[in-house]
Amino acid sequence: MAHGDSGPGGSDGPRAELVAELQSLYRAAGRPAYRRVSAAIGERDDMPDTVSHETVSAILRGEWLSRWVKVECVVRQLATTAVHRPDPASEIRRVHAMWLAAYDAQRGRDHVEHLTSLTGMTGMLSAEGSAGAGLPLRNPGFTGRRELLDRVAAELESTPRRPVVLHGPGGMGKTQLAVEYAHRHRGDYDRIWWIPAEQSDVAPAEIAHIADQLEIQQSRSVQQTVRNVLNRLESGAVGRWLMIYDNAGSVPEIGALLPKSGGDVLITTTDTRSWRGYGRLVEVGVFQRPESIELLRSRDRRISFSDAERLAEFLGDMPLALEQVAAMQSHTRTPAGEYLRLLESRAVAVLSQGGPAGYSETVARAFGLAYDRLRQESLGAAQLLDMLSCLAAEPVPLALLQRAGGVAIPDPLGRILDDPTELEAVVWRLGRYGLVRVGEDAKRLEVHRLVQFIVRDALSAEDLRLARASAHRLLSSANPGDPADQVTWDMHSQIRRHVRVSGLVDNADPEARGTVLDQIRYLTLYGEPSESVRLAEEALAAWEADGAPWTEEVYQCRRRLLQALDMTGNYAAATKVADDLWNRIRCDESFGPDHDLVIGIAVQVARHRRYLGNYAESLEMEQNRLRTLRRLSETPARIIGGQSNEAVSLRLMGDFARALKIDRYVAKERSRLFGPVNFWTMLSDSNVARDLYGLGRYQEALEIMERVLPLIKRELGARHDHALIGARTLAIAARKAGDLDRALAESRENYLNCQGTYQSDHENTLASVMTYANTLCATGQFASAWDLATMAIHRYRRSFGDRNPLSLAASVNFGIILRAQGEGRKARQIDRLTVEALRQTVGEEHPYTLAASMGLANDLAMVHEEESAAGLLAGTWKLMCKVRGENHPETVTCAVNYGLLDGRGGEIPGLQECLTTLEELLGEGHPHVSALRQGQRGECDVEPPPT
Repeated sequence: MAHGDSGPGGSDGPRAELVAELQSLYRAAGRPAYRRVSAAIGERDDMPDTVSHETVSAILRGEWLSRWVKVECVVRQLATTAVHRPDPASEIRRVHAMWLAAYDAQRGRDHVEHLTSLTGMTGMLSAEGSAGAGLPLRNPGFTGRRELLDRVAAELESTPRRPVVLHGPGGMGKTQLAVEYAHRHRGDYDRIWWIPAEQSDVAPAEIAHIADQLEIQQSRSVQQTVRNVLNRLESGAVGRWLMIYDNAGSVPEIGALLPKSGGDVLITTTDTRSWRGYGRLVEVGVFQRPESIELLRSRDRRISFSDAERLAEFLGDMPLALEQVAAMQSHTRTPAGEYLRLLESRAVAVLSQGGPAGYSETVARAFGLAYDRLRQESLGAAQLLDMLSCLAAEPVPLALLQRAGGVAIPDPLGRILDDPTELEAVVWRLGRYGLVRVGEDAKRLEVHRLVQFIVRDALSAEDLRLARASAHRLLSSANPGDPADQVTWDMHSQIRRHVRVSGLVDNADPEARGTVLDQIRYLTLYGEPSESVRLAEEALAAWEADGAPWTEEVYQCRRRLLQALDMTGNYAAATKVADDLWNRIRCDESFGPDHDLVIGIAVQVARHRRYLGNYAESLEMEQNRLRTLRRLSETPARIIGGQSNEAVSLRLMGDFARALKIDRYVAKERSRLFGPVNFWTMLSDSNVARDLYGLGRYQEALEIMERVLPLIKRELGARHDHALIGARTLAIAARKAGDLDRALAESRENYLNCQGTYQSDHENTLASVMTYANTLCATGQFASAWDLATMAIHRYRRSFGDRNPLSLAASVNFGIILRAQGEGRKARQIDRLTVEALRQTVGEEHPYTLAASMGLANDLAMVHEEESAAGLLAGTWKLMCKVRGENHPETVTCAVNYGLLDGRGGEIPGLQECLTTLEELLGEGHPHVSALRQGQRGECDVEPPPT
């Protein structure tokens, strides 16, 4: 436990409040195992860090005040799974404020202790006099950097002793960190020297001045004096010493001036490449967000946490910028909100004013001068920085830049991008000037947001236009195409970061628009349809300006928008887009029925028709499209894709046998074409499992999903659509196979994951609710099942309408729950309406209708209308034999229910024979068979396959 902490049960007010809030959120998430929370955090791509299960335990038990980045991960994960579905961003902001209060309280105690410990040290330093001579003044407002300071100390103590190099772009506070380290550790050294090393001719003179302190005779040659000083330092006869070389250039420039042994050497530099392999590198980057907020609020407590966070976000957590803004804001007393508006409208002008304490330059001047020098030295390097300043302030891989080699980017930048060696040299030059951050692997470079502002502000209108055009050509040339191929996803992910910031949607070039269209589809396939909708709407706003006729690009964009809207669950908006799109394309004389665009749009419209419950129309559209593809001799991959879509419609219509035949063929062909661990192959394998489930072959379906689902989660992530839909398939197969405990755990997890991933009215969310309710009912938790089913029916009807098959299927399940609670008359009232509606919408032979008829017969038997119940069961059994087969578990269950009524129909097998058959189908000891043997009526719930 940290010093001064009172622990979970102590009197630390802010800490106690924080722990209580975390515990409340933990309970709302169902008190998951700490290992599960840790594993879930590790699986997510949106987490800023990983968290061990030991740290999860410590955070939730209040054993110590962990770093905010760790607490944030835990809060984000728990908020995602909490039953009351809080907004994760709001929860993070709220808990962050409580964490900062606890942090401030602890820091106050630590500060008092620190001052006490320094009292004795001050006297010692005064008497000693020589340690720290020439050090820059200590910054009284120095904030944060605790981990970096600890790491510097650890690296300097490591053996063998080597120089420690603080490296990173300009403005990150490397010098301030070195100054703070020196002042904190003055008592550890007999002597500390500060060497300004930016200019190669100044550093030797500074080292020569040390000769007098070491009582070394000055030589007529400065170089000889320097050698004499270095020899004395390396001899070990000087005591313990520290030499700090600030703002050093390259190793060739300064390496000869470094002692090789005898003491500690600390270097600050922007030249990462040169020092790699020479010393122990410690990267100094931007502040962590809590440090930024702490700095801003330490200068002016009137700044709220939210305003401080907004300022930190805009400034990209750059220490120099934060110091400057904090000083200016505090001096001018301008409210933080107004100051932020000034920054957003006139960033460069604001950042040109008022130098912060401890820094020699303002942000604008420091980077402006570096950029001017760069442009004078290398126009090509400046053009590369210009182009990068028109992209997002995110790491840019060199692989992306190299893909632009040979495209129409003007020289000298075009020539640089076409030559890997020259590109590497230019990147190194940018790093030396402190204008970019070069990754540890030298494969990525990153320009800070404020540097981008300053560079763009320095460009003329024509140079800025050329820089943006180069950025657009870069992204277009890097576009790998076909987002349906997972191999392309890594590059699509890299491009994605820059599309919106660069303004690519405003470029009318066909290649630029093609890149945007591929990004829209990639985002949907990758599992982020909301972002896809946003990008599609931005593109349409730019491409449909002034009522221009629809181009092929507009049609494609609307098609992708329709797909994304369906995936987000915004079915009302999707219906309008689908109708407009289909009516428009069929009337547009520019495109005939065989045109690829028409064929592609038909796919998406057919899928939307399935959402609306128009299964027959969807099947007809899919089969027409498939005939066209075959007539046009399309590629095998495209034809089997059409077959897969045909199987989806067949499955929804209840024809599982035909769907299975198609899906098995498609799965085999996709495995041959793409490999077994592929997006499309895994989807086909999952579809085979869903067909088997529909045929009553539950154990086979379960075994397939047990094999496929871990692969889907590994390749796509646990929150991808295919993973969530697959998890539901596994849960319902486990329940029907008789493993109720597993089904309950899996369906609950799927329910929570869908709640945290989709909108509340999304098809997958509602399906997960209904599956969980069905499982609760099967395990005897009728009240909880009733609550969830009631909510699901209301949302189904709101999203899809009263007569959509999905809404009616939910009503069938609700009737089962009502009967389990003894509400036979209420169930009968609902089921009569449901059966009639299903007969009119999907027909009397559809599995949903047959399940509803079985439910209605159970209602009639429950209210002692046995004769009516027997008649209805006899007719339902005949239809089930025709549609589902005599040996389908639901067909046999219908016959068992008939036998329990003492029915004698001649054709229907006897009760004992049916029970024996059912036991052979489901296995000995299956809970469903056991319940029937005890005289309970069998139920037939409905679990609609995904559309």
